[in-house]
Amino acid sequence: MATLHALKILESDKQYVERQLADAQDDPWGTTLAMWRSRLAEINRQIKTLAAASSSYASVALIFEGNPVISSTDIRVDFTTDALTTFQKLIAARLAEQERQAAGDPGALPKRGRLPGRRNSNLYIRDLVRGSMGFVLEERVEQAELLPTKLKAAVESTTELLDRLNSAGDDEFQRIVAESEPRVVQAIQKFTKVLFEAGASTRIAGDQNQLTMGISDVDRLSKRLNEVEITESVETVDGVLQGLLPEKLEFEFKVAGDEGPTIRGDVAEELANKYTLDPAFVERLLHKPGRARIKVVRTSRNGMQTKEQLIMEALEWAASSFATP
Repeated sequence: MATLHALKILESDKQYVERQLADAQDDPWGTTLAMWRSRLAEINRQIKTLAAASSSYASVALIFEGNPVISSTDIRVDFTTDALTTFQKLIAARLAEQERQAAGDPGALPKRGRLPGRRNSNLYIRDLVRGSMGFVLEERVEQAELLPTKLKAAVESTTELLDRLNSAGDDEFQRIVAESEPRVVQAIQKFTKVLFEAGASTRIAGDQNQLTMGISDVDRLSKRLNEVEITESVETVDGVLQGLLPEKLEFEFKVAGDEGPTIRGDVAEELANKYTLDPAFVERLLHKPGRARIKVVRTSRNGMQTKEQLIMEALEWAASSFATP
């Protein structure tokens, strides 16, 4: 079970037992007093053990309140489906982002479609949350892991990112959005939109990070994220390839014309592989006139651009020198 949520349950049980223990001080036989003392000692033991434990796999509790929840026993099916689906997609995007960063690939994730490594991001409903309406989600572990799994890191960092966005001032919010992978920002937009439209609040608790978003927090964050727009366009650019680093997936390209600028950006993995494996391709294109297909991913907020990513997707040789007459 998600450690922080399990600790919260034990602390709540402890408070209840301590109240019962105080009321049992006048027990003439002492049996009730001994029972509650024994129960308190067991809870303290469990808290100590759990606090010292370290799980290597992903586990997170999602607890919901608000309009979709009736008492602590019923929750709307349509809301549950949408909330869990958008949260799963957010985790998948975060995992794909972190795997690319770990591989030294600064390229943007595709705006839509399947994400790389999506199968490794699956979470499963392991349990229901006792005393509230929520779900404990965990990854399936085929064998014991000594080190934290990549999915665990993605779940914990997602919770941390949501907490940072929820508590950030305007300047800090703008900076976080500008630094984040656009696909991750889009996934957060969809998750918070589900909560906002349903009039729901949530508490998310993992092993290391947790956050609580009340109705007002959800409303504020959803409205802020609605101000963020992510667009993609593809441009064909003539010029000369000055350099391409396959291991870093970076390029440098001099745009045609005497006044043409030198642009730099990321390289699609397929193009980097061809550059690495095909010496003739390199000989034909490096420092020679070429035509590049470049995807431009722009992130803006309130009409002001905050981030632009250039990804070279394809490159071909061109006979013209592209010189401006």
